[in-house]
Amino acid sequence: MSLTLQINGVLYEEWTRAEVTRNLKDFSGSFSFTLRDGVRSISTFDYASPRAIFRVRPGMEVKCLADGALVLHGYIKKVEPNIDEEHAEVSISGEDKAGDLIDCAAVPEGPGEFTNIKLEDAVKRIVAPFGLNVRTEIDTGKPFPRYALDLGETGHSAIEKGARQRHALVMSDGVGGVVITRTGAKRAPADLTLPGNVKGSRATFSHEGRHSKTIVRGQSEKASGDRDSRSAALTPGTEPADPGNRQPSDGSAYERERRGTATTGRATDPEIERYRPIVHLARTQADEQSANDEADWRMRTARANAEEANYRVHGYSVGGRVWRVNEMTFVSDAFQGIERDMLISTVTFRKDESGEETELTVTSPEAYDKKASGSRRKNLKGKKSVGTGKLDGTAEKL
Repeated sequence: MSLTLQINGVLYEEWTRAEVTRNLKDFSGSFSFTLRDGVRSISTFDYASPRAIFRVRPGMEVKCLADGALVLHGYIKKVEPNIDEEHAEVSISGEDKAGDLIDCAAVPEGPGEFTNIKLEDAVKRIVAPFGLNVRTEIDTGKPFPRYALDLGETGHSAIEKGARQRHALVMSDGVGGVVITRTGAKRAPADLTLPGNVKGSRATFSHEGRHSKTIVRGQSEKASGDRDSRSAALTPGTEPADPGNRQPSDGSAYERERRGTATTGRATDPEIERYRPIVHLARTQADEQSANDEADWRMRTARANAEEANYRVHGYSVGGRVWRVNEMTFVSDAFQGIERDMLISTVTFRKDESGEETELTVTSPEAYDKKASGSRRKNLKGKKSVGTGKLDGTAEKL
């Protein structure tokens, strides 16, 4: 078992602590390492032995491998040297290549909108200047008649608002690409059982951020479908009607116009019994279906954020496969009250003085898709397997 760091293509072994994280909620992966910087040490202490061949600085390219599998490819964003009378070390942190989409403008030179464009094509146009590729694993539905891009909004924000209306999950693959997908298409390399292969668990079950009704209000691009089809042509030179001869309106024309332009989507969380409504405004043109999809997406993700369980296991892989986000695993944990398939939403590979472990965050499997919840939020009546013995306390040789 090993966690490997490469900086600018050079294997870097002079580090003492490491974390590499992929999280469905954070879009891009992140890393942090605490290491020894030989150049800084030599410059400071006469007795220091040279180990590193370069000074670590922001902007350097980084590759992180877990048990030989590439799990993150990105850049150093921050370098923090620290020295006192007892030790000298440097902490580095950064993100994968897709991280620039989080804090950089989507289209700084325009255009202000895309027209008649599918979600995957809009994403490709946004990420292309950043050198990222796009992989589409699902049918993203019909094109957007108008895909508005707000002045100064980030690439991630521009992508996310379209993904909400198509109930799609858009995520970084951690190594230079963006994936448009749904959740749980693959299974994890192993189940999580307590007692069993789990070292420890903790969970949060909350109603914070959850609402009984989620409403999305938007506006469609055209009202022609609900407008009266009668023409109202004005011949050049024709005088407007005399005010005295004009007929008062019965309001039907306004109602037809209102139905043609205003859209409302609704979703209900049946587990929130109190009256707790919330309203969101769609950030791009939305028909009724798109508004309903966004409302359902917001309700499900709020529920997922409020219900998470964390598990720590030894090592980074099982049977030659590393743990990865967006995979399904069966969880058998009587203490947390979970006995069903769960979706892995966060994976953190960690190494420090206590050894090597992976921390997994799981959530309910319907969190990011549009399928009916059905029985997916219910435990199995009987245990799939019965764990025996103590929690996994296996010690690994350092």
